[in-house]
Order: sequence, then C-alpha cells, then structure tokens
Amino acid sequence: MIFSSPERQAPTKVLEAEPSHLARYSFALQFIKSTDEVLDAPCGSGYGSNLIGAKAKHITGIDIDSATIQHAKEFFNSENIEFVVGNIENISTSFPKASKFDVVVSFEGIEHLKDREKFLLEVRKKLKPGGHFIVSTPRKPHGSQYHTVEFSLEEFRDILSKNFVIEKMFGQIYTDIFDIESRKENPHSYKRFNFIALCKPK
Repeated sequence: MIFSSPERQAPTKVLEAEPSHLARYSFALQFIKSTDEVLDAPCGSGYGSNLIGAKAKHITGIDIDSATIQHAKEFFNSENIEFVVGNIENISTSFPKASKFDVVVSFEGIEHLKDREKFLLEVRKKLKPGGHFIVSTPRKPHGSQYHTVEFSLEEFRDILSKNFVIEKMFGQIYTDIFDIESRKENPHSYKRFNFIALCKPK
C-alpha cells in the first residue's frame, strides 16, 4: 500500500479518488465498447483502470513505479484487469509485438515525460486501425514541480497531430467536460483547466 501525495493519488476505493480524475475516466467510457481491449498509460494506483474495467473486455494498466502497481493489484484488481510495471515511453517493450489495443487512455501523464514524442509514437504503434487515443493534460501554466513540460492548447494540438488525427478537443473545469470549440472558455480564467483530446492514429 502507498499513500496519496501531491504527485499521485492512492485511494483504496474508486469513489475515494479525486472527482476531477474520475470524471476523465467516466468521460472515456462513452468511447469504449464491451469488446474492447484497453490500455491505461500511465495507470497510477489503478482506480481508473478499475472503473473502465467494469465496461471493457480487458484493460491493462501500466506505470513505471512498482510500489504504485503493487497498490493497484492490492486494491483494484479484477479478472479482466492486468497491472504491469513499465515505462510508457517504451510501451512496445512491455507487450508482445502482436499486442494491439482498441483504446488507449492517458490522463495527466504526458506532461511528466522526458520524451513525449516517443511516447506518442509508441501509442500509435499499439493502437488497432480505427482505435481511439484519449489523452489529457493540464493547461499551461500549471506550475507543478513534477511536470517536465506544460502545453498551451495550440502546443498540445501540434504535438498530437504528428501521429494522430484529432477528432475532437474537450475542455475540463473540475468535473465539467465540454466541447472546447462549441463552448468558448478562456482556460486562464480558471485555477485549473485541462485539455482532453479524442484522437485516432494517422
């Protein structure tokens, strides 16, 4: 068991997790079918993987921290969930070459990485044709000491567009998630504002 910190949450029940985090996973459910194989990268302590596992055929959660994965196995395991220790910048090394996913979710992970472009290329390789990549990041500036980079909306679109077609971009204010094009909000009007992109591989 691990304990929650400013860097990562460690609830022991799904509904104990931060509501804004749960909102992103709940949002993703509308794009997931009961026949889907899903990858949660990074999965953190596993509560989001467990939430998605209630609908998906199978979900794999991957995180670089072994103690966090042990926590996930202890509190959020299920018959259709697998938790593995691995670096999401090298997803291919954690799974057989034949492994492909219908959906990859990555919430609040890309801003922690050193090689964001390698991660995105790895995701594209591991998505089935027609699959979906659902990825979120806090808007710049956020100011977390744990971030290696932060993105404006334009920067987020630019880095995703190298490997993906962005089908729709969403904004998130606490638990409220909305189409960013149809509802004009200034991200800098809020203390916390997140971007969520729904993508498919090029």
